[in-house]
Amino acid sequence: MSDDPWSHCAPPAPPPWAGEAATGSRAPAPGAPRLVGRAAETEELLAALEGLGAGRGGAIALVGEPGIGKSALLSTATAHARAAGIRVVTVHGRHGFDLPEPVPGEATLVALDDLHLLAADRIAEVERLLHLVATAPVLCLPAYRQRQLSPALAAVLARAASAGLLDVRRLGPLSREQGLALLGDHPEAEEVQRASLGNPQYLKILAAGGEAGADATLAVLGELAELDGTALAVVQAAAVLGEPCHPELLAAVAGLEMTETLPALDTLARLDLVRPADTAAQLTLRHKAIGQVVYQRLEPSRRLALHRAAELVLAARAAPIARRAHHIVRAADPGRPEHVTTLIAAARDSLHSSPATAAEYLQAALCLLREGEPHWHEARVLLAQTRLLSGDAPQARALLDALRTAGPGRPAHQGGPTALADASRVERQLGRFTEAGAIARAGLTALADQDSATAAALHAELADYAYDLQDFATSRQHAETGAAIARRHHDRVGEANALAQASLGHLFTADLATARTRVARAAELLDASSDTTLLTNLEAAYQLGMTEGMLGRLADSERHLARGAALSRRTGQTYVRPKMLMSLANTQLRAGNLCGALATLDEAGPPVERAGNPATRAGLAVFRSEALLWRGGAGDPREVVVLADRAAAIADGQSPGWAVGVRCLVAGVVLLTGDPTRAGWLLLDAAGGTELPRLTTWRRTRFCDALAQIAQAEGDGDAVEHWARLARRSVDQLPSASRLGFAVRARMRAHALRGETEQALLSAQEASAHFAAGGERVEVARTLLAAAVLALDAGRGDQVADRLERAALLARQCGSGRLADEVAQQRERLAAQGQGQGHQGQGEGQGQGQGAGPLDEALATLTAREREIARLASTGLTSGEIAGALVLSVRTIDSHLGRIYRKLGVPNRASLTRALLGPV
Repeated sequence: MSDDPWSHCAPPAPPPWAGEAATGSRAPAPGAPRLVGRAAETEELLAALEGLGAGRGGAIALVGEPGIGKSALLSTATAHARAAGIRVVTVHGRHGFDLPEPVPGEATLVALDDLHLLAADRIAEVERLLHLVATAPVLCLPAYRQRQLSPALAAVLARAASAGLLDVRRLGPLSREQGLALLGDHPEAEEVQRASLGNPQYLKILAAGGEAGADATLAVLGELAELDGTALAVVQAAAVLGEPCHPELLAAVAGLEMTETLPALDTLARLDLVRPADTAAQLTLRHKAIGQVVYQRLEPSRRLALHRAAELVLAARAAPIARRAHHIVRAADPGRPEHVTTLIAAARDSLHSSPATAAEYLQAALCLLREGEPHWHEARVLLAQTRLLSGDAPQARALLDALRTAGPGRPAHQGGPTALADASRVERQLGRFTEAGAIARAGLTALADQDSATAAALHAELADYAYDLQDFATSRQHAETGAAIARRHHDRVGEANALAQASLGHLFTADLATARTRVARAAELLDASSDTTLLTNLEAAYQLGMTEGMLGRLADSERHLARGAALSRRTGQTYVRPKMLMSLANTQLRAGNLCGALATLDEAGPPVERAGNPATRAGLAVFRSEALLWRGGAGDPREVVVLADRAAAIADGQSPGWAVGVRCLVAGVVLLTGDPTRAGWLLLDAAGGTELPRLTTWRRTRFCDALAQIAQAEGDGDAVEHWARLARRSVDQLPSASRLGFAVRARMRAHALRGETEQALLSAQEASAHFAAGGERVEVARTLLAAAVLALDAGRGDQVADRLERAALLARQCGSGRLADEVAQQRERLAAQGQGQGHQGQGEGQGQGQGAGPLDEALATLTAREREIARLASTGLTSGEIAGALVLSVRTIDSHLGRIYRKLGVPNRASLTRALLGPV
């Protein structure tokens, strides 16, 4: 066999992609690895190979962290070169090579992997090769780790780059999307991707749990193969500790003297296996993945010894309890009772910040305990709480069922009322509301101290139970009691949760002012609370956000719900995530953030299905149905109907308030999909008849408008009048911006059916302003389009273009293809009517056939914009609210109002209102 490293190469041939360069299409070569996220680098290497086939040489350095993909790119290049018949030399930096004499016209690829390992006496060969590429058809591809280059080799490469002989390409991390593509359907893809820092080799190691067998794991083992015993012992200690640490701690855990440890650390640093940590004087392994590989290779006895040594050293240094518990879990000593107390104390500390970690501690503690021993009951209660917080309601229920038999004299932390409070929450998670209420009542009865944190938790449970039964007075009483108890115990988050519950109770018992006061105070308390404090009762963020959404405070609602959802993701408190995300999606949907709503619903899907709660499953289906309906233009429109039907099927036969609300929302979707008859039947059946008795006063107005729309489509004037009056009565009891919008829009429909176009258009303007004040952009756009249709139907094109322009803007802001399509349809109608027809019929509507009075004559002097602003101002809207509705500045609105007052001869808004508003 020849010693010439070039002798095995085949003669050159034209590259197989020669005819495809114009399109950028590259056929994959046999044996080339599948690469993710390296398209640009691959294209550059293949272009260089193409140039090599044309007689042009060059050098491209691939530089990056270990495992970043340098070798994979070299394999891709060599596979393509061989497929093209180009001679290939592959060299590893550890071995060096002899520089051959170039053959005229003979194209050659030289792939130099791990160049940083090249011996000092072979560096001159690299320099000669880099000069050779300027005069011969040689493509040199060195790959190396910048950190491990010797000064001499770094100088050679720097000179070549300065001379234009070497192009340096630094490979960065993969993006989140690219990392997830590599992981496929891995169950913990997001967590693994984040931990990998975008490094494909580490990503594969972490995905496999550090197990041997994968190429990525073998590559790390190769780095460890030549370590001496001392250096390997230090690496093993670092892997067991799993955190940045001082050399003295490493030495103590490894059982070494500092005189042995420091030289070993120097070696490990030179090999880039350990690096300085952020904290001064501390060191850490290069990456978590290195530690996983080392840890998995430890023999069981060695692993046990290192963990016990780590725990003893940390205990002697008074380290935080969680650091000690980490090692006790893996090396608990039945002969040391303090291990049990340490594990339980650590579980209490991490209960809310990491329920999964707390469960790990508790399971280890229970393995050391027998039933009836001290701490056994406490450990079981805490374990049930971890299951509850992590969303495993069936497991939590099984644990608590056994503990609920504990007598009332047992300390609270060992079962009894506290366990009953948790059991009530578990039943709510499972959708068993009656059972939840019964358990909470039993707990409150059994509680000796009615002014304790446990009492406050039980009152919160009973407030939720009464709310679900629509017994709002009782819900309010329990919530107010719970808030008072929490306040006395300085529990800000508990008080905020109870105040938000009380706010809903006041809202639905027609005390809007108190409802607003309570929710404002709850928001103050929650905003002043740290994340650590909020984690002790994450349900408060959900309760507050949901309540704010009910009250039309959409921006505040989204802020608090998004904060709660982020904390849920970070800590693993998944029990509240389904309903948190559902409420957040609903808020985003109402605000017109369709893209955000659909993304939230995508995230909500898996936890909602796992939870199995019918309320959240039905909500997921109906909210997705509505979001897809408004987005339009994408996907199968039949999915909207299928989802709505699924929500209806889940809610069918259910009596709680959530089921009534879901069925009404389904009816709204059915109406918008073009089936008003079925929609009307569904609404009346869900709401209990023509007075809608099953709907609270607060919720009734929206569905009155939907029923008025149905009656308008069917030409039933009496029904439209009925729904408009019912909406007005409801909103008079509990006024708010959005609810006023629905009531006024129902009145618009009544005017329209009577042929009173002017009054209908004025009502549409007022409704738009109310919806804008409430932040409901989709409803603003719907109202603008309804007004445009009314005007066009009456042959009145004035201001139609302006309304359609504003609706088009809102459609773009919301990302609504359906609204955009409706705008386009009405623009076509407007164009078909011609420009002059828009001003015909000015005398139609109110005052038709009557002589013009002084007010009519004064109104005639107003411009179209001034008439619009005057009518909105007469409804009580502020200048800011009118500006928001008309997409104008407040200063412009005030200037218009000044001119309106002068033209009409009125001194202020009150006089303007008296002049313009008459009986409906």
